Amino acid sequence: MICNPGPLPFAICVVLALSCGGSPAAPAQALQVTSVASFNTDGGAFPMETTLAIRDQATWQHLWAQLNSTRIPAPALPSIDFTTEMLVVAAMGPKPTGGYQIAINGATEQGGTVTVSVTATSPGSCMVAQVLTSPVAVSKLPLRSGEVKFSIVRQVKNCD
Repeated sequence: MICNPGPLPFAICVVLALSCGGSPAAPAQALQVTSVASFNTDGGAFPMETTLAIRDQATWQHLWAQLNSTRIPAPALPSIDFTTEMLVVAAMGPKPTGGYQIAINGATEQGGTVTVSVTATSPGSCMVAQVLTSPVAVSKLPLRSGEVKFSIVRQVKNCD
């Protein structure tokens, strides 16, 4: 709204302009997040950094089989009730050494969009195992039908 001198006094024009801004966005609502699994696989499950949301049993079974393809026997598939829950997955992809970690720290929902907070940690100047790794974190949260975004904070952990 543009306030021009005219029939409305300036103060009324300002009040009208402020009221036209609409209501402020509702604050983000924290969602309950529970860790399901944390892996440091040999790199076969995800060839690159990956984030995804899983809302069905078939996809979950396929992912679990991939994550445990080199484990004999493979651990039992954790039970997820996809009528009320969904999974979020964060994977770093293959890394050349040990010392890499990924964690799902929480999630919020605002305006129908879920934002998942992730921390990806890389080793600084540390002695680490010389082995190919691929960190993966899987967590469950209440089922939501909207978009899922991932906010990844990258940090370096130096040894003391």
